[in-house]
Amino acid sequence: MISLDNTPDNASKAGADQRRRNLWILAGVVLLGLLVYGLWWLLIGQKRLEVDDAYVEGNLYAVDARTTGTVAAIPAYDTMRVEAGSPLVMLRGERAGRKLQQAEAQLAQARQNALALVHEIQASCSKETALRASLNSAQQKAWRLRASASAGASEDMAAIAAADAVRRLQAEIGAESAHSAALSAQLGTAGPAGNPAVRAATQALALAHLNWTRRIIRAPVTGIVAQQAVQPGQWVNAGQRLFTVVPLQQIWVTANIKETRLAGVRPGAAVTLHSNLYGNAVTYHGWVVGLGGGSGAVFAVLPPENASGNWIKFTQRVPVRIAVDPGDLIRHPLRPGLTMTVRIALHGPWIRRPVPNWFLRSAAASRPSP
Repeated sequence: MISLDNTPDNASKAGADQRRRNLWILAGVVLLGLLVYGLWWLLIGQKRLEVDDAYVEGNLYAVDARTTGTVAAIPAYDTMRVEAGSPLVMLRGERAGRKLQQAEAQLAQARQNALALVHEIQASCSKETALRASLNSAQQKAWRLRASASAGASEDMAAIAAADAVRRLQAEIGAESAHSAALSAQLGTAGPAGNPAVRAATQALALAHLNWTRRIIRAPVTGIVAQQAVQPGQWVNAGQRLFTVVPLQQIWVTANIKETRLAGVRPGAAVTLHSNLYGNAVTYHGWVVGLGGGSGAVFAVLPPENASGNWIKFTQRVPVRIAVDPGDLIRHPLRPGLTMTVRIALHGPWIRRPVPNWFLRSAAASRPSP
């Protein structure tokens, strides 16, 4: 007996049914995927913005030489973590020490000169007092001689001599008074401590002491040493760049967002971030601090000139500054320049928390040059 199930018509029909079922299954999977994507977009996707054009930035503290000298020792080196106030470079102190001793000697000499002026003023005042007493006696003598001469009891020559003595004493008193005034003006109205020469010597000593302390160059903040540009035995000048210190706690993220996607971004919006350094295993939390004052093209070295030549429209990007939770930075440190993936909540939640003072200062100023 011949079976009809193995005929060519039945086999082709079974294959067509199988293909039809596969197509229906594929269509169902596609529809289910579209439905899931639609639900995700309605519930999640339209409420957040994801950007991968984001980079870690931070304050870069430049360490410059404040005085000239020869490098004696370098306790710090690249990649080393240093505490605020720890020495980075030590300069030889012979020249600064000699200048400090010279300034101390000049201050001591200025103080002695001021005290000498005080004694001269006192001596001049005493002499003027004695002259005034002599003048008083001479005036009384001249008055008696004039009275006697008018009565015919004495000669006119004695009265004339007495009058000359009075005038001579008056002239000496005037000269001594002028000398005392000149010494007082040289000393100053504030006494020996306020004498101009003493004040100048005091300032010179303070400057010499400042240069003496500046021979030890210390770290301005706690951070990582980078860009070492000095070696032992090198002569350095004031203002020369020696190091850069990067504080890893003073870190933020700048996300460059297209203008077409910027409308829903508001300061205070919650942000989740992922770094390519740690991958998706580590999630950072932060919030939007503010939006840039213009697109990146406006602040470029060569800004666009859209009013000249042929014009082509390009979608611009605006930098958005994002603060990162300090606790996350302590657990998983970041370095300036690393790339980040940023997800910004467009419809809340909003984070209202205080911003550190250093962050406010860095937000108001441009990024320091390395």
